[in-house]
Amino acid sequence: MDFDNGRYWHAHEAWEDLWNSLKRRNAEMSEILLVQGLIQTAALLYNHQRKKSRGVANQWSKLTPKLAPWKIAWGFDIEQHVENISVYAEDVDLWQQTYENMKLPVANEVME
Repeated sequence: MDFDNGRYWHAHEAWEDLWNSLKRRNAEMSEILLVQGLIQTAALLYNHQRKKSRGVANQWSKLTPKLAPWKIAWGFDIEQHVENISVYAEDVDLWQQTYENMKLPVANEVME
């Protein structure tokens, strides 16, 4: 998975294809916004890598309302994901965070 391998631009592009597909199929708006929020997490990290303060802040403000309603989606722990991403939003202008452990967290609970 591009996101888990630190290829944030590629993850952004792949998720954008999914997002467009969901929109074309008139999927549930909540799922469309979920994918849009994931796209924005990839964009936030891409901006963080390039030390773009405004880009990080803009993406953080856009993604939080889209992902906040979710705890778990499609087997991923979205709530933990938002918490993981928050450290990069807080790191603006410090640029101390690294990316080697940044992965989309898998949900621990069994899906039935």
